[in-house]
Amino acid sequence: MKEAHQIKKYMKLYSPTHGVKNWADCLKLAWVNEKKRVSNEEAINAEKEAMKVSLAEPARRSAYDDLSIPTSAYYTNNNKGRFGSHYVGD
Repeated sequence: MKEAHQIKKYMKLYSPTHGVKNWADCLKLAWVNEKKRVSNEEAINAEKEAMKVSLAEPARRSAYDDLSIPTSAYYTNNNKGRFGSHYVGD
């Protein structure tokens, strides 16, 4: 109802024909706007849920991310830093 009052007020003040729409037309327009807003919210919420589901699934690693190589491949003996720490060079 509040939106219908605002529409009627706007039409009365700013319409070039100064309030041709009657109260019933403003009420119908307010209901149409509310239905559109609710359907948009439902679509946005469904899209968010689909995105959450797709992000919840773990991503598959490619062959480039294969972690089965031994640590000696990247921690060699000559890569010792100060106090014997291992430095990879990343």
